Amino acid sequence: MSAPTREARQAHEAHQAHEVHKRAPRVLLSPFTNTTNPYIDLQKQLLRDIGYEVRPLSLRYLLRGGFVDLFRRSTVLMLHWLELRAFVDTGRGVVPRLRGVPVVLLYCALMALGRARVVCFVHDHAVHNARGAVRVLSVALMSLVRWLADVRIVHDPHYAGHFRARYLPHPLYWDVPGRAAQTTQTMHAARDGMRKPSFAILGTVEPYKGIAQVLAAWPAGHTLLIAGRAQAAYVDALHAILHERDLSACVTLDARFLSDAEFDERISAADVLILPHVADSMLVSGAFFEAIGRVPVVIGRAIPFMQWVAEQFDNVLLFEHEENLPEVVRFVTENWPRFSAAQTVAARRQHAIDMFGWETCRQQYRECFDACEQHSRTLRTSPAVETRS
Repeated sequence: MSAPTREARQAHEAHQAHEVHKRAPRVLLSPFTNTTNPYIDLQKQLLRDIGYEVRPLSLRYLLRGGFVDLFRRSTVLMLHWLELRAFVDTGRGVVPRLRGVPVVLLYCALMALGRARVVCFVHDHAVHNARGAVRVLSVALMSLVRWLADVRIVHDPHYAGHFRARYLPHPLYWDVPGRAAQTTQTMHAARDGMRKPSFAILGTVEPYKGIAQVLAAWPAGHTLLIAGRAQAAYVDALHAILHERDLSACVTLDARFLSDAEFDERISAADVLILPHVADSMLVSGAFFEAIGRVPVVIGRAIPFMQWVAEQFDNVLLFEHEENLPEVVRFVTENWPRFSAAQTVAARRQHAIDMFGWETCRQQYRECFDACEQHSRTLRTSPAVETRS
C-alpha cells in the first residue's frame, strides 16, 4: 500500500484538529471582558491552556444559538462578580441599577433551569462601598448566586469552609506566558539598599481600600505615591487630609486611570506596596498578585488573606489598625538593606511562582475542572435525581 500524500496527511490532521475542537468542553464566562482589570483575560487564557473552549455568557450569545449550551451537562457556566450588574456607584453612593437587578435574576433562573454545571468564584463579601440596605441587598444576591452554584471557588483558603468552596490559587499576573520574560527583565534591576525605600498604593482609589485612614496616620518624611482611577468626591477628601496634615511634600496623589503599561511601570519601580483594604470588602487583593515576587516588601491590613500570606512570605508585613502603620513603615526603612538584597528578592520570587505561578495554576485548575467534568458524566449515567451541591 502506498504512503499517504502530503495533502492527505494535512487533511487528516485538519480533521483531527476539528474533532478535538468539537470535543473540547465549553465554558460560558461572565463577564467575558473587563477593561479595568486583566483578571478576566488571565482566566480565559488559563482555561484555554487546560483545554476548554471559552465563550461569553451573555444574552447576545444565548440568543444567537448558545442557549442550547445551557442544557448540556458538559458545559460550564463560570461566574465572576455577577452581583455587580445590579448596582452602580454614582459617586455619592452605591445604588441599585433598575435594569441590573432583573438581569441578575434572569441569570439565576438560567442557572436553576439549565443542566450546565455552574462554577461561581467568590471574590467579595459585599459590593464595594455599598452601605446600609444596599449592602444587605448585595449580600443577599451574592448568597443566591452561591446557593445556585454547583462549585464555589475562593482564592483565600481561609474562606473555603465558610463558603463551602474549593481553594484555587489566584494566578500571578507577571508569570503569564507571553508576559513572564518581559517582566523578569524589570524585576532583576538592582535595588539601592542604602537609600530610604519608596511606598506606593496602586489601583483604583476608592473608600473600601482604606486610603483615607492611611493618610490620617501616615508618618511625615516617608515618600508615598497613590495612583489610580478615582472619583472626584473621594479625591477631594484625600486632598483635605493631605492639606490638614501638611503631607504634600512627601505624598503624591495621581488620581487618574493608569494604562497597563503605566501600572506595570509604577509597580516595577515601587519598593513597598501597601494594601490597606478594609476587612469587610473583598477576600483578596488583585494588586497583591502583581506585587508578590516583584516588589521587595508588601504591607497589608491584617485581613485573613494577608495573615495567611504573611505566614508564607517574610516580606509581607501586617498592621491591625492605622495607628500601627507608622511603626511598620519605620521597621521597613530601618531594615531596607535586608529586604532589598538581590538574593533574598530572587528567593521570594521563586516562592511566589511555586505558590501562584502559571504551572501551579494550570495543574490545580485542571484537577478542579476535570473533577467537575467527571461529576457531570456520573450524573448523566446515573438514574439518581440530580441535586445541586
